[in-house]
Amino acid sequence: MKIVALMGSPRKGANTEALVQEAVRGAEEKGAHVKQYHLNEMQIKGCQSCFGCKRQENCVVRDEAAAILEDIKDAKAVIFGTPVYMWQMTGQLKLLVDRLFSFMNADYSSKLTLGKKVLWAVTQGQPDKGAFMPYFENAGKMLQMVGFGEYKIVAAGRCGMPGDVEKQKETLEEARALGRWLAE
Repeated sequence: MKIVALMGSPRKGANTEALVQEAVRGAEEKGAHVKQYHLNEMQIKGCQSCFGCKRQENCVVRDEAAAILEDIKDAKAVIFGTPVYMWQMTGQLKLLVDRLFSFMNADYSSKLTLGKKVLWAVTQGQPDKGAFMPYFENAGKMLQMVGFGEYKIVAAGRCGMPGDVEKQKETLEEARALGRWLAE
């Protein structure tokens, strides 16, 4: 079973990656193979609104997103890891999320095998872990419109400095349990 983990943070090895890695550990405990991508290190263009994906099977933009999109198509689940920037996901992740439009047919039906689970792993400086939940609930519903299945969200607050998430054992345990859920 294959799971794709997307790291949308520009900081490698910081809070978002630590939270995602707990989910990855949980998935691997259940036998999943997890392919991870650090989006900040990749050359990814935004959707060009060319509608080439409606005339062909895949997105026609040839950049490093093409391999990620193929892996997502073959995966059972996807982890979207992001810190909160300006009340939402990072630009690095949003570029790829917009490219998920290629998974929709011209009639807005999905090209995906239905039922792919989604985990949003979110870190934020804001202490209130629910502060940005409406945004990520909306993002989860958007993914369902594209053809993804059930989604869950794990959020870690008070993550202003690298290493802050490591102090949140309960949140890390939740991420690990959700990783196991992804692999079920």
